[in-house]
Amino acid sequence: SAATAATTGLLLKRFAPGSCGGSHGVWDLGHTCNSLLGGLVSITAGCTTVEIWASVVIGFIGAFFYHGASCLMRRLKIDDPLDAFAVHGACGLWGCLAVGFFCTCDYSYTESGTACGVFYGGDGLLLATQIVGTIFITLWVGALSAILFSGLMAGGLLRISKEVEDAGLDNSKHGGAAYPDIATAIEEATERITPKRITSATDAAGA
Repeated sequence: SAATAATTGLLLKRFAPGSCGGSHGVWDLGHTCNSLLGGLVSITAGCTTVEIWASVVIGFIGAFFYHGASCLMRRLKIDDPLDAFAVHGACGLWGCLAVGFFCTCDYSYTESGTACGVFYGGDGLLLATQIVGTIFITLWVGALSAILFSGLMAGGLLRISKEVEDAGLDNSKHGGAAYPDIATAIEEATERITPKRITSATDAAGA
């Protein structure tokens, strides 16, 4: 599941058009790693109830759930730089629903022979159970999160100041930058690459 999701996410990000969250021809390592995590999350609920071929399918679909949710967060302008919701929320939701489709009758752990995934002749009861379960989980987490964040907002603790945000929480909370040389490395790499691109473009135009 994880390997399939990683490969699918790598190709999806590389070849999807920019309007659909594509990387404009760039191989995106971060997206690939998150797709891999999304594949792991997608198979978590059904890891003991599905066959190997089903895990591949679940990982493949999980990559699309991750990619779509990541694009949705950016479209809604929700600050989620690590794509935590896309990986754990969207792929977790898909993983729960996938059990209702791919759970084998031998692994359903019930006395009823029809309490398995709909692709194995199930009567739909397991799928309905998974749907209801995800709804209750969403309501539970949403309610508790609303209480927690409302309290933080009321106490003025929800957001940090702009100055601290610009400086970085690593400096203010942990006493030092997490990547102290990253700015210098980026600047040096840009200086090395930019002249080559300009020269190549000039040669191409002259030719």
